[in-house]
Amino acid sequence: MKYKCPYCKSVHEGEPGPHCTACGKVMVVPKMRETSERGAKHRKIEAIWRENEIKKSELHGTITPSMFRNPKFYFALMFILTLLGYGLFSATDKAVVRKTVSPEMRALRNLNVLAEALGRYHFHLGRYPSARQGGLGALVRVPGPVADPKWNGPYINLLPKDPWGMPYYYEMPKKQGEWPVLLSCGPDRLPNTADDLKPELAKFDPGTEWTNGWVSAEKRIPGVIVLENKMKAE
Repeated sequence: MKYKCPYCKSVHEGEPGPHCTACGKVMVVPKMRETSERGAKHRKIEAIWRENEIKKSELHGTITPSMFRNPKFYFALMFILTLLGYGLFSATDKAVVRKTVSPEMRALRNLNVLAEALGRYHFHLGRYPSARQGGLGALVRVPGPVADPKWNGPYINLLPKDPWGMPYYYEMPKKQGEWPVLLSCGPDRLPNTADDLKPELAKFDPGTEWTNGWVSAEKRIPGVIVLENKMKAE
């Protein structure tokens, strides 16, 4: 082997001695390591480096083929899918609940439609229908006992009952300029109690914008038939 004196820089061959043959100073020359020892150390370093890279990739969430052979991966996937399914079901259920209309809201909506129809009836005939003329029935059929040529209905296509199966309560006003009494008896099915439902008073006055091009329900809605009132004058 060749080696160099650290003091005089002279190059020597062979086994290193304790003294430099040129300057006579004591030298410390490290022994050459065996080739097999260097190779083993190199392989060990490479193994440590590969293990470090695998751990880094796992920490950063990189998907490796070994993950699919781990049962923990499938348990985690099932847990995530369960959470997603529960969230989707809850969101759908809430949307259905939001779209559900309560009986009270349906009754108020029908009352407002009836009040507006009464306002249009009043606009054409100058009065609200009396009980003798059929009450609310005069909105869907020609009022009796004598047909009025000013009637330009039907103003609604049918007369529904309230959500509790009762007819809507109606009384024509007792004085000129007053609003008629129109209400749903509510869940207790009794008039003039705390749970009665009434329309917005403004609905009784529909204005005049609708009169331009007014078309009765008979022509607006297919299948509506105007019924003649069979009542006779007493």
